[in-house]
Amino acid sequence: MERRFLCKQCWNVFDVASSDSATTDEKVHCPACGSADVMEAPPWAPLDSGKNIFKSNEWEYECQQCKHHFKMPIPKSPSEDKSRKCPACNSGHLHLLTGKEALPLYCS
Repeated sequence: MERRFLCKQCWNVFDVASSDSATTDEKVHCPACGSADVMEAPPWAPLDSGKNIFKSNEWEYECQQCKHHFKMPIPKSPSEDKSRKCPACNSGHLHLLTGKEALPLYCS
């Protein structure tokens, strides 16, 4: 089983093989810079991107109906992103304000 990680120092996205008996307390280090300051990344994160596609753990949205600005955690899939609703008015007409450099490369 492989787990995908993002280094918070150099923003490298990489996979680490883990056995079934592996614990979550294992220290994972970035193969590019050696940093242990890493976070688990969604499985769709592009490997070896070398750039920070996750400048934060959230994306910012604006509701097109009520103009409410809000943030939500980065979605784990395109379907999760499409099913999002405004927390103020429950509208599904949202505009993503997060910059293009932060978007995942979804496959269709």
